[in-house]
Amino acid sequence: MKLLSKIWNTKWGLSLTAGLLLGLSFPPFPFPYLIPFAFILLFRLSDKTNSLKELAYYSYVGFVFWNIIVTYWLCMATVAGGIAAILANSVVMTLPMVVIKYFRDRTKNVYLLSILTASSWVTYEFLHHRWDLAWPWLSLGNAFSSTPWLIQYISITGPLGITFWILIIATLLYRLVLKANRTLSLILAIIILVPAALSIYQYFTVSITAPKKMQVLVIQPNYNSYLDLAGYSNAYTPLKKIIAFTDSNRTDSTDLILWPENAVQAGITQHSAFSNLLSRKSQEWHTTLITGATLFYYYPPNKHPLVVRKAGPHRYYNVFNAAMGYQPDGSITYYEKAKLVPLVERVPFVTFLKKVIPFNIDWGQISGYGRGRKVKDFNTGSGRITALVCYDEDFPNWVRQFVNKGSDVISVITNDGWWGKSSGYIQHFEYARLRAIENHRYVVRSANNGISCVIANNGKVLKQTKYWTRVAFRSEIPEMHYETIYTRYGDWLGYVTMIITFAGIVFLVIKKLVSKSQPSEMTTISRE
Repeated sequence: MKLLSKIWNTKWGLSLTAGLLLGLSFPPFPFPYLIPFAFILLFRLSDKTNSLKELAYYSYVGFVFWNIIVTYWLCMATVAGGIAAILANSVVMTLPMVVIKYFRDRTKNVYLLSILTASSWVTYEFLHHRWDLAWPWLSLGNAFSSTPWLIQYISITGPLGITFWILIIATLLYRLVLKANRTLSLILAIIILVPAALSIYQYFTVSITAPKKMQVLVIQPNYNSYLDLAGYSNAYTPLKKIIAFTDSNRTDSTDLILWPENAVQAGITQHSAFSNLLSRKSQEWHTTLITGATLFYYYPPNKHPLVVRKAGPHRYYNVFNAAMGYQPDGSITYYEKAKLVPLVERVPFVTFLKKVIPFNIDWGQISGYGRGRKVKDFNTGSGRITALVCYDEDFPNWVRQFVNKGSDVISVITNDGWWGKSSGYIQHFEYARLRAIENHRYVVRSANNGISCVIANNGKVLKQTKYWTRVAFRSEIPEMHYETIYTRYGDWLGYVTMIITFAGIVFLVIKKLVSKSQPSEMTTISRE
């Protein structure tokens, strides 16, 4: 009891314990239910601090603790980049807390306060997904990815609905901790139980039949990501091995062969020797092949983007982390990865920097990968399928655009070996379950070192591989055509909460200015 009392009554205790609870809420830990209690401590911290600056100071340490517990593995790819990402993301997290304190200090009605609080954090997540430093990994909804039976409603709200739900619960629960209230207790019980009950009912009873199934062969080659060319002396040897491995596992009824990100160790152009070899194999197999590759794309004259690499006079190109699609009819299509990891894959704000910095800097060479802009899927002959590349998977609004354009199945090609045997590859696998629920689509993943799997349209994992194993499996994937509300309208909740948040701030600012401009009662009497 003394420890609990010390935590409850000290600012450092509140901040660090909240960070610990938030860290333990995310995979691989199975405790997402700790999040509301973590925010109760953050609300207590808000009430104990005397200014917005003081709250930001104390809460920052807790957020750093949270980021370290969940995303320590960033340092396994790059130590300096991982530390910078953790410290920077923690700074950004203090912003919604400052807004929440602003509302807490000025709003007495608990129901209005709960809406303003939830809207503030949802708005932060909504905006954080949409700039060059986007990092959706610690969105609160991701913590519930391992409990799909509880969150089926995200087919309507998207994962922002989970965040909104959590913050409403935490705000009302904190008020009950301070002062018991029977009516408030009843309302809180309804808010907790009704969405949960409807989700459980939908998870276990509702099924959507698919008239057609796609025969998919998933390859997990298990190349060593820390060795140049996966440890081989040349790029052709691992390609020859994965072709032979595929040949021994495919059947004549296979509609699609799915290789992971970085399956082709060499950089290729659309019609280079390696690319032509894969095209010939696709024709020989009479099967669509999708693989990850580093694509060198050369632009037509005068049709290149602002940030571009230069190969010679009037010859421009970019390098893309891409999904290549090889069709049995000899055609080759490709999708250029759009969501690039800040600093690791692309310099943030590089286009803006090129516009405003007057010096002659070769931004194309230092920018990193080129950024794809177009939603593209692949025709397997059976149905249409996406080929999201790694980090693409973590952006729900981007994924749903592919489904909205007609994809029957969601596929993800990834290489999760950069993080070693850490929490990173487990989290990345778990988060894919949310994409299945949001869009009512089956998800099939091909991971080089991580977890390859098949996930049903309700988020249930039907098949998965072990980490660091060389394996292949075949699966029949139902082709779904049902369009959810989230698929059609995307993050509509984010726009609503953004309006609520900014309207709340403007209203309170105007209210304060009006109250200052009005003469006090004492002043009025003295004038009389």
